[in-house]
Amino acid sequence: MSSSSWHISRRTMLRGLGVAVALPMLDIMGGKTAFAEEPEVAGPRFKPPRTPVRAMLLNLPCGTYRKEWGTDGVGPINTFKPMLAALQPHVADITLLSNLWNKAATNDGIAHYANEQLWTSSIVKKTTGADLNAGGVSMDQYAARCTAAVTRFPCLNLGMMAPYGGTDSGWARVYNSHLAWSSPTTPVPNEIDPKRAFERLFRTPGGKAGSTGVSMALSEEDKKSVLDYVEGDAAALRRKASVADQRKLDEYLTSVRDVEKQIEREIKEIAKERRVDPAATRALGQLGGMTVAFDGKDHTKRLRLMLDMAVLAFWTDSTRVATFMFGHERNDLNYSFIDGVKTTHHESSHHTESAEKLDQYRRINLWHADQIAYLLERMKAIKENNGGTLLDNSLVFWGGCLNDGNNHGREDLPVLLAGKGGGVVKPGRHIRLPDKTPLANLYLSMFQCMGIMADSFADSTGAIAELAK
Repeated sequence: MSSSSWHISRRTMLRGLGVAVALPMLDIMGGKTAFAEEPEVAGPRFKPPRTPVRAMLLNLPCGTYRKEWGTDGVGPINTFKPMLAALQPHVADITLLSNLWNKAATNDGIAHYANEQLWTSSIVKKTTGADLNAGGVSMDQYAARCTAAVTRFPCLNLGMMAPYGGTDSGWARVYNSHLAWSSPTTPVPNEIDPKRAFERLFRTPGGKAGSTGVSMALSEEDKKSVLDYVEGDAAALRRKASVADQRKLDEYLTSVRDVEKQIEREIKEIAKERRVDPAATRALGQLGGMTVAFDGKDHTKRLRLMLDMAVLAFWTDSTRVATFMFGHERNDLNYSFIDGVKTTHHESSHHTESAEKLDQYRRINLWHADQIAYLLERMKAIKENNGGTLLDNSLVFWGGCLNDGNNHGREDLPVLLAGKGGGVVKPGRHIRLPDKTPLANLYLSMFQCMGIMADSFADSTGAIAELAK
């Protein structure tokens, strides 16, 4: 039977014992019309675009050095400033926005302490934790409530650090340890273990976590690839699919296996490195509340694994919303794996124009930009049925809740938006908005690209019309 005479549901999965592998969009699923019958969701109204539009938020902790971040002039972007040099190959896919801010973040005494939460919801209440109140749901959770009816997972929240406990300067540190809030009093934890994130996407959860939050051993079940379990289903689908679909399927399954192998390698390496005196381990445990995921070892591979997980989730339409936390605001992480860096992230951010500290701060910022470049490259390599790429059909927002790490500036936030939002956004430009434009206006624009018919969000005053001009 030819593939043109029948179709399969876009929700079809390859299944095996304890395994369900979602599929990318294939021609056999009905091509461009496969999303036409998606339901509308009440409050706010959701009318999905013909091709799904995904949204991802990634934070830039500890601010930046604005003299070297962004581009000169407005209009078409030709060359990025030094701290964004890694993104030069993607200049045609990027929009820079100036003069966005969070008004609530300028309240006295906030500095770092509640900015991550403010970055995604624009509202906050100062508290040591007894009466925690984020003021509303975060941007990602708002979007997830609308798209949850048409995806396997409402939202994918990933990160690199376990949450902080306790308080700082009268603020509960839970505020700057989370981007996502499902209610004013409920933060959504980040998944910081690549293995558990993979299991969530492809198999029943399993494995135990070590003190770093990373699974320390591979079970016998883990040693068998998820693709081994679904080999029969995959073979049956190949027989019925077109040559083009067979190519897409093979490309996707290869990517799944590549991620799986990398996780296996990382777990084995971590297990080798855990030769720690038990007394030292007990002493570390007594510190409590400030588990730091980075100890000077290069964690770039682990971070990219987490980004790969988000790409796989978007590629298969398992979710349309994701967040990723590089690190908490005001973190004291050790980035000495970067050549030339000796201070912590927070210490280097308060460089006071010292040439030595500023150089280290620059190197840390450059490393972050390099990871964004990796993510965009992965997304651009995936072709979708509407003729565009996964990046074309997404909005990747990378930015910080501080204008300047040295002086805690909180106006004109660093805001970089990549992707075309399904063809709505016209990238390759630097757009200068009126002074003190609410950051929530950008979120409102992102909602509308996704098909969420919202009229307002937080302190928004309207969508950013310039994005489509």
